[in-house]
Amino acid sequence: MTSNALQIAETYLFALFVILGSGAVGGWLAERLRLPDIVVYVIIGFLLGPSVLGVLHIPAQGVFHDAVLSLGAAWIVFQGGLEMRFQVLRQIWVSVALLATVGLVMTAAVVGVAAHILMELPVLSALLLGSLLASTDPAALVPIFQRLSIRARVAQAVIAESAFTDATGAMLTALVLSRATMGTNGRHEGAGFLLSELVRLALGGAVIGVAIGLAAAWLVARHKPVTPGGRSLFLVLAALGSYAVAAQVGASGFMASFAAGMALAHAPERWVRVDERDRAQLEAFVDALSLQFRILIFVLLGSQIDAAMMIHHLDLVLLVVAVFMLVARPLTVLVSLLPDRRARWSWREIAFFSWVRETGTIAIALAGLVQGAGVPDGPLITQVAATAVIVTLMVQASTTPLAARWLRLRID
Repeated sequence: MTSNALQIAETYLFALFVILGSGAVGGWLAERLRLPDIVVYVIIGFLLGPSVLGVLHIPAQGVFHDAVLSLGAAWIVFQGGLEMRFQVLRQIWVSVALLATVGLVMTAAVVGVAAHILMELPVLSALLLGSLLASTDPAALVPIFQRLSIRARVAQAVIAESAFTDATGAMLTALVLSRATMGTNGRHEGAGFLLSELVRLALGGAVIGVAIGLAAAWLVARHKPVTPGGRSLFLVLAALGSYAVAAQVGASGFMASFAAGMALAHAPERWVRVDERDRAQLEAFVDALSLQFRILIFVLLGSQIDAAMMIHHLDLVLLVVAVFMLVARPLTVLVSLLPDRRARWSWREIAFFSWVRETGTIAIALAGLVQGAGVPDGPLITQVAATAVIVTLMVQASTTPLAARWLRLRID
């Protein structure tokens, strides 16, 4: 007789097959239609979910759901760290730092106020929504700029900022989520406490991530695998191990994964002596696993969209998304870029920054974790996040080449 545990395992294996198989079809379809693949994954998930075909039934508060979102988000943040380049940060570090801190909080606050007023969400729920939407999406931005010939510092600054805001946005969301689920008392309500918590989460995660990332870099250089691609195990240990260790000690797992990626990419050259063939295999492995996690995250979250709830709140949701795109993002860019006198950003570059601000993978992953945490407004927050992702990717990501051409930032 098949045990209950085995039946559950087989159900989740079937779900994995359906999600990854439909994602493969969705990737091909997105390429043919010239649409962002993330949008297609969400639509496929919605069609396969209970609202339409009923093929996928994944509980929002289940182990499978939380594991996919946590591991997927950690890996994508790790990839963002791998793609960071210190030579870029030396020139624009002030702008990136302000965007990932002051700008992030400003976006969260503006969206939170809009959600509180327009949708009458409780203050903490509204701030939770603003926090998870505040980060930009390297998973969407990197492929765009790989195909788009644009001024190097602009493209690299956008990618660098998106990588940092993924980590800091995840920390801010985790902090607000802890207040929403645990409640607050007089000792925990002050801005000083929130700031100290952010510093503790960031520093703890950074230290753990750097240590594990450097260890992984040393192993990659010293280990001679018997099978091709054997070194990829150390990348998995760096990305997911740093997240798990940091989470166990109460630090930020996302910052740890990001720091591990940066440390591995910038380890001393005498450590990392990998020939070009092995390096290409490692890069291909990172890209392939990132794609699979993106499929899992977006198809899974699409399957949990409640069509009736979305339609019921659609007008207010679109208003909040409009505030997010047209008010919060441009205001964040102005406050963050204008003080950086060294960078000397032109008005064309500032305008481009204000438009290329799509949200995506991390926002969806965090929304799923929020819903899984049992927050009373979690389902509604997920619907707003999904709508924001679809709208920003459809409107902003698809028009990025046109914006670059119109602002005369293309170099081709």
